Amino acid sequence: MKSFRALFLLSVATTALAATYDAVVVGAGLSGLNAAKTLAENNKTFVVLEARDRVGGRVVNHYLQTGGEVDMGAEFVGPTHDYVIALAKELGLELFDTYNKGDNVLYLDDKRSTYAASGLLGAIPPLDPISLIQIGILQGKVDDMVSKINVQAPWDSPNAAEYDSKTADEWLNEQDLTADARKILDVGLVEVLSADATEYSLLYLLTYIAAAGNAQHKGTFERLTQTSPGAQQWRVEGGTGLLAEGLAKIIGADKIKLGMPVSSIVRGDGDNATYTTTSTSGETFESRHVIVAMSPPMADHIKFTPALTEDRKQVQSKMKMGSLGKGIAKYETPFWRDSGLTGQAVSDKYSTRATFDISPKNGSSGILMGFIQVAQMRELDNATDAEMTAKITEAFTAYFGDKAKNATEWTFSRWDPAPYSGGGPVAHAPVNVLYPHGKALRAPIGNLHFAGTESSDYWVGYMDGALRSGERVAKEID
Repeated sequence: MKSFRALFLLSVATTALAATYDAVVVGAGLSGLNAAKTLAENNKTFVVLEARDRVGGRVVNHYLQTGGEVDMGAEFVGPTHDYVIALAKELGLELFDTYNKGDNVLYLDDKRSTYAASGLLGAIPPLDPISLIQIGILQGKVDDMVSKINVQAPWDSPNAAEYDSKTADEWLNEQDLTADARKILDVGLVEVLSADATEYSLLYLLTYIAAAGNAQHKGTFERLTQTSPGAQQWRVEGGTGLLAEGLAKIIGADKIKLGMPVSSIVRGDGDNATYTTTSTSGETFESRHVIVAMSPPMADHIKFTPALTEDRKQVQSKMKMGSLGKGIAKYETPFWRDSGLTGQAVSDKYSTRATFDISPKNGSSGILMGFIQVAQMRELDNATDAEMTAKITEAFTAYFGDKAKNATEWTFSRWDPAPYSGGGPVAHAPVNVLYPHGKALRAPIGNLHFAGTESSDYWVGYMDGALRSGERVAKEID
């Protein structure tokens, strides 16, 4: 009898011990999934908790009723996206060129014009000479400022306090640009940040641009904003959602719990205390470490005990998500190509002001995507699909002609009202946040670790930054 009781107690003790993971990963976006993959490679025990009913976070495929798939969130890959390129290769996924043959459309001051998408000096919009000269000078000035940013610690860079005390808009106003030069720059910045220049600091902008590279290649304004060569150069055949799904398969479905929003993370007492992570449904998970793999604004919805450091509280409460959506129209053919157009438009009017050709690689159908951003997205957050269709059709028709009215299927993404995203593609820092508090984006608090694309050194706001941050935090765990 004693032998049976001893075996029973040993079994209970072993079960309790096994239930304490090395790490709980909160969030199954690319950062959380890559953290889990790295933990597995390092022989750590873990569980991934995801609030949604799917993996991927701000990366998701949508399968069209008429066939094919489109990316509803993160979409593009470019040079120095080293982690995405490596993951795609590991998963056997092909990268192919974003369609960039022919002319882009410029719609400015109610006038439509076109210009070559590529050339010795890149894509040069048809502006007056003074505006073009000003844009060129400003890009050089920005790249020079960016070259002095320490991507590992932007807050320690020269003039960081000064740069963080003013908005990017205030700094641009000081440059005395022509109206057209400013409009082009504003459209470009909105396209990559989905936020108005009044909403983030100059230091944040310079840091974001500095991150558009890797250890061998410094970030530049051109690499961030251009299609080819640039951050929008390639797409993933089959959709970027396959990156997340591929990571999940490597990790194993048994290690990922979907529909599991986290409400609280509590650290126990003592030097070797464990953490208790509790879901909104009351399930608890014990671990030595916790990885919070989400944007700072979303992490702010979790109750932490003991309270976070003041710096961490500030970045979570003050950083804001951009406002972003997509209007996507499918056509029988990519008709704009017949007119020598790339499907890319830049505009200062209508509900979508930046567009791309996201047709299948083989061109079997035509698909136009228009980013809906900032004020235009906020105005349409509660619009019906019919209202959205009318708004985006108006824009596509102005840019590409009456054939744009003949879509066979429409679909839309709206990240602002998405409960576990709250916007996209990235959280930005208003004035006086990054310089005094930015170190908290990456700094662990005890055995509490923070991932997410916002915490990356390179490619903040992109899939590559998410993957980099996940690997970094997993390597922090001994």
